[in-house]
Amino acid sequence: MRKFISKKSIVLVALALLLTVAVGTTLAYIFTNTDPVENTFKPSKVSCAVVETFEKNVKSNVKIQNTGDTDAYIRVAVVITWKYTDSNGIEHVWAEKPVERTDYSITYPSDTGWVEGADGYYYYTQKVAPDATTGILISSASPITTGPKGTDNTQYYLSIEIVASAIQADGMGATSAQEAWAKAKTQGSNQGG
Repeated sequence: MRKFISKKSIVLVALALLLTVAVGTTLAYIFTNTDPVENTFKPSKVSCAVVETFEKNVKSNVKIQNTGDTDAYIRVAVVITWKYTDSNGIEHVWAEKPVERTDYSITYPSDTGWVEGADGYYYYTQKVAPDATTGILISSASPITTGPKGTDNTQYYLSIEIVASAIQADGMGATSAQEAWAKAKTQGSNQGG
């Protein structure tokens, strides 16, 4: 028995072959004649810096600047100690903490956007845009008394350190600085690290 191949089948096979050759040729051309495309993705940078005036043992107008390239939430720890730096550059901290209104004075102005959290941090209540600064956290801070003297007669001085940190404001689903850090802490502990 002879099988007959219809003209319709031959045309379909020819079209399929033609399409295969055309697609293959096009792909070969694209792979050999196209310059590579450079990935221009740039991750965001989140950082901040303390901006303050320090003159004649008085620290004033303490604010935090967003030095990153994306909106950020800012928080600050204010660390107040007695310390001295020895001739080798090593800092020594006195065991007793200075007492506010006895050893030093510090003024936190009201209505500048800062709130004190239950965890001891101060949180700025608004997002801070790149290159922008927060409201004033500390309007003035200065020693009232001289610091204690060590057993070798070393004079300790008042140290008021502003430890600022920033976290990306968008993408975490947080609506405040406190919430952003709480979420970051929870996410970090869920990742085992």
